[in-house]
Amino acid sequence: MVIFSSVILAALFGSLLAHGVVTDPSPRVVGGANLAACGAAVYKVLKSGKALLLCVENAAAKIDSDYNATACYLFFCRGYQYEDNVDSTRVYATGQVVPFAVDIEAHHTGYANVSVVNLATQTPIARLFTWDVYANDSLGPSQWPKNESSFNVTIPDLGDTCTTASACAIQWWWYATKNVQTFESCVDFATA
Repeated sequence: MVIFSSVILAALFGSLLAHGVVTDPSPRVVGGANLAACGAAVYKVLKSGKALLLCVENAAAKIDSDYNATACYLFFCRGYQYEDNVDSTRVYATGQVVPFAVDIEAHHTGYANVSVVNLATQTPIARLFTWDVYANDSLGPSQWPKNESSFNVTIPDLGDTCTTASACAIQWWWYATKNVQTFESCVDFATA
């Protein structure tokens, strides 16, 4: 009975922790600007130990009166603020191939994409990679497509749209349809 209960608790805890985050290039992190924009309750969830792997919905469940919806949009770059990540802004050239690594802790079937996004308008500028089916939970580890956790994107010709730091980011975005969970990571960059 004790073993059975432990197994159930471990399974439930694992399903709460989930699930994915970009690990390379280093994505945006939470900081003081996030605290000011999102409020203490949301910030606490985002700052917690496994927060990078948690779905955005976990933080959204903690929204309170300190949350500023205009400054902290949780479903865009996880609500992480550029001001906390200025020093990690990269410079990429048109045509440059950028390798990405994603840590997927638990597979939940959905779809995903990687896009260059406009940080001011919170809209995609260019789609770089798309998975119509992502993290298929009916597959075992030996069948998981390698390109879900290790892939390259090529920086397109963006004209002068992304020449200024704080104008653009590359956003990895995964929506697990069965679990209704969203995971995202942003990498800030400017074009040379």
